[in-house]
Amino acid sequence: MSQRQGRGVDQVLVNATASAITRWGLENVTLDRIGAEAGLSRATVYRRGVTREQLVSALTAQAADAYRRAILPALSEHGTAAQRMRAALEALCVAADEHLHLLAGMFLARGEVFHQTGPDALVVDAFAEPFERLLRDGAIDGSLRAVPPTVTATVLFNMVGWGYIHLRAAHDWDAAHARRATISLVMHGLLDGSAQ
Repeated sequence: MSQRQGRGVDQVLVNATASAITRWGLENVTLDRIGAEAGLSRATVYRRGVTREQLVSALTAQAADAYRRAILPALSEHGTAAQRMRAALEALCVAADEHLHLLAGMFLARGEVFHQTGPDALVVDAFAEPFERLLRDGAIDGSLRAVPPTVTATVLFNMVGWGYIHLRAAHDWDAAHARRATISLVMHGLLDGSAQ
């Protein structure tokens, strides 16, 4: 008997979706390929009554949960908002390393998973909200420049998250070097002038 994910989606198929994305990239993932990764026939997958979109959504929900768990300590620790922002960006990179090949497979997915659509599209709240909160805190305690928090949080998530993944997966940089280079550049742009 297979485990069930919280939304009622078969966990075996969710895991197979992750494997299929890693192998073929998100845009090329089909139910047939997911079934092959799970070792199930096409008919068996279709009988389970799930769609590709439901499986990708379940996988994204799991990624959001893992990300929240990784970033929570940075949000709740003591220190200035700038110190907590650096810790949050470090946590983002650590979380990315845990699923590097899967995330690299999602990299060119035209925002299908992590973004809202439309002319004013921003990153899905679950991913950008922690950065928005830290930006607001930093404007209050003076450790970060006052910037538009919602837009800047979206830029931060994309710049550090996808930039880091690209350096690790496409350029084969080691984790410490990619993390240091990416986070240092971003933090330099965020620090209040008196804090530099």
